[in-house]
Amino acid sequence: WDPVIAPSGMVFYDGDMFPDWQGSALIGGLASQALVRLELDGTTVTGEARYLQGEGRVRDVDVAEDGAVMILTDARGGALLRITPAE
Repeated sequence: WDPVIAPSGMVFYDGDMFPDWQGSALIGGLASQALVRLELDGTTVTGEARYLQGEGRVRDVDVAEDGAVMILTDARGGALLRITPAE
């Protein structure tokens, strides 16, 4: 990766809340301080997007039962953030 993201937790998105993200890899970025989404076509990365840059080092990422994306940051004021689509 250039620039390096220092990957932490990773999950493949399989929820209903973000239908366009189905099958994407969601990766926590420690150095990038972002949630990184990789679009995949089989084993080939076809796109990359970064979200929540500057919110803190993303230590872990998971998908809740309802499809929301949950991220854990480890900054001084670290938090568990629940990510849902904008209204």
